[in-house]
Amino acid sequence: MKRRTVLAAGLAALPASLAAPAIAQGKRELSMVMSWPHNFPGLASIAYNFSKFVGALSEGNLTVKVQAVGELVGAFEVYDAVSSGAADCYHSTPVYLSGQWQGAVFFSQVPFGLTATEHLGWMYHGGGQQVQQKHYRDLFNIVPFTAGQTGLQMAGWFNREINSIDDLRGLTIRSPGLGGEVLRRVGANVVLIPAQEILTALQSGTLDATELQGPWLDSVSGFYQHAKYYYTPGFQEVNSAGEIGLNADVWDSLTDTQRSIVETAITAANGINTGEWPYHNAEFFRTLREDHKVDVRALPDDVIDALAAKSKEVITEISTKDERTKEVYDSWAAYFPKALTYSALVEVPFFRARARQFDAL
Repeated sequence: MKRRTVLAAGLAALPASLAAPAIAQGKRELSMVMSWPHNFPGLASIAYNFSKFVGALSEGNLTVKVQAVGELVGAFEVYDAVSSGAADCYHSTPVYLSGQWQGAVFFSQVPFGLTATEHLGWMYHGGGQQVQQKHYRDLFNIVPFTAGQTGLQMAGWFNREINSIDDLRGLTIRSPGLGGEVLRRVGANVVLIPAQEILTALQSGTLDATELQGPWLDSVSGFYQHAKYYYTPGFQEVNSAGEIGLNADVWDSLTDTQRSIVETAITAANGINTGEWPYHNAEFFRTLREDHKVDVRALPDDVIDALAAKSKEVITEISTKDERTKEVYDSWAAYFPKALTYSALVEVPFFRARARQFDAL
């Protein structure tokens, strides 16, 4: 795959003044695009925290101007914008890049894959970030950093009961990435639309079901008003990692101090977000059940088994798509069985014991 150097047709007419960071009187401003609206819970906050931390750490000498989805480009166009230099940096999800390179999904969400803390273990200590930066730079002229970890999600909102795998056949559902491909292979009609358009699609009946994140963002988005059943567990997104990426030429033009400030700000924003999701999800889950009387259900074991089998099939196929994806997969797969064994023998027994001792169910 050749390195991307040209924007989509809709970006070609952007003013040339956007092509380079603003530099004046020793100060520098980076333009940032994101795939979310302003104030989108759990996602837009990552970009704004990053911007705040960069400004504070640099004492105002390096700043970041955040632009919401639609202000410069659409949700799926942020990578092209930064690749070409029409914007300097972005916050989005690698899933939105997977249409150009499927290997990107391993940096975000893998069905039945790594949890949030396990994903960070791989990215920070298992070589994930290094292999990601290598291939993003070569393919897209981008230097990425993981930023935003949703943790375990729900399977989603459904307008029909799911009692067997047959109930998924013919269902029109919004589900991105590998999880969407798994659902497609068991007969669902899978579509991908930006997060901010889901509610309208549910209202109109265009969607029979959707998944987005968890109780926090799902509640604020109002899905409970138009879908009856809320299913768990979120097999498709054990964690959905976002990322902040910079145009590689912009990154290279920063001083060592500025690069350190940027990376520190990203790490701080990521850390805060990793705690945001479990806190707010717990709060909003209680509200959904007690105030809105949402019908929370677990997918039957035989449905889970069928989805797991298809997940293994999809992951195996993608792992050998190309040499770059194989290198990413080999790095990911070197850690996954170790994480799985530790979780099964240490964490799962603890969660069961804690739930029993405190009568949580």
